[in-house]
Amino acid sequence: MPDLGTTKLDHVLSYICKGFEKMLELCAIAFLPAVVIEQLCIYGITHADQVISLLLVLMLILSAFAVREIRKLRRRK
Repeated sequence: MPDLGTTKLDHVLSYICKGFEKMLELCAIAFLPAVVIEQLCIYGITHADQVISLLLVLMLILSAFAVREIRKLRRRK
């Protein structure tokens, strides 16, 4: 295990850093979409017409992407 260091303290600090990295990764995956949705809702209170049109465009783009991916999966089988 040369990547963890040579002393016991290096090993302990390396494991703490790796654990903290995993915790930050989990928080980014779990809470980033929630923050985006929250900010969109806050902005949507005052600019509803712009948010609705933005959401419609995003829905169309995601739908087209989903159709393309489903067709790719069906071709593979």
